[in-house]
Amino acid sequence: MSKRFFSFFLIFSLFSSLFAEDVISEYTRQKVEDFVTYRVTLKSVEHELAYKKIDELKKEALAELPMHAKDFEQEKCLLESLYFAEYYEHALNSTGNQKELRAEMKRLMKNNFACIDARKKGEICEWMYQLAGDVTAYYMTRSAAATFLYGMRVKGFYEKAVLANKNRAISHVCLGNWCFYAPSLFGGGKTKALRHFENAEKCVVIPGEKYLVYIAMSQINFENKNYDAANDYLEKAIALDLGRKDLDLIFRCNKKGFSYFQYLRNRSGVDEEMSDEEKDEDDK
Repeated sequence: MSKRFFSFFLIFSLFSSLFAEDVISEYTRQKVEDFVTYRVTLKSVEHELAYKKIDELKKEALAELPMHAKDFEQEKCLLESLYFAEYYEHALNSTGNQKELRAEMKRLMKNNFACIDARKKGEICEWMYQLAGDVTAYYMTRSAAATFLYGMRVKGFYEKAVLANKNRAISHVCLGNWCFYAPSLFGGGKTKALRHFENAEKCVVIPGEKYLVYIAMSQINFENKNYDAANDYLEKAIALDLGRKDLDLIFRCNKKGFSYFQYLRNRSGVDEEMSDEEKDEDDK
């Protein structure tokens, strides 16, 4: 190899490394990735304690963010979305203020849209796409009209998250979830869902992501009547030792003959008529 070529190779490698530098701070990335696992443990605690823990983590993360952020607005958007999505998960169907909760989810959704629209492709972290998809999915799921309005945008966010980091297992899982619930006419279906879950399993690293992958693989196998495989994946999730409450619920659902996917659909209320008081302009 000539010295000239070797020098060019070093310069190109250095340029590539600089170009690939993360667009968010290591502080924020670590907060998000740590919470992916911590949120699983919160599923097994009482809701009031979970609210308290989430609020403490959110206040601490946002208070220290100005000292670390590379892109303050983007990092603020994704941290606010991260913590409120988990708060909403605990509050769903357990409190009487669903209208207020959903209004806050919509505010975050609009903030995320604006944050993404204001940036070029290379300036957006995969977690920004991921959490924008999550928040939008939470907002729309209660309403068939809002689902029709935003459903394809959710899929697009998850696809962009995968393109930004093909090894982000949670994005593959969410794409699989989207396909499971979406009609084949719009690119959904169980076969495509399974493919995305298998992609997630190939690259999963974070314990919290493993938990999500194992549940997804378990329940798609249950849907496909591969009951031994479904049980094997649930046992893998149990072995992670991150809590049993949701896993015990899944076992009970399966014993009654339906999957966790169906349970989540029933819980969302999407098949029920919303009251006029609950509706906003996207629901009409």
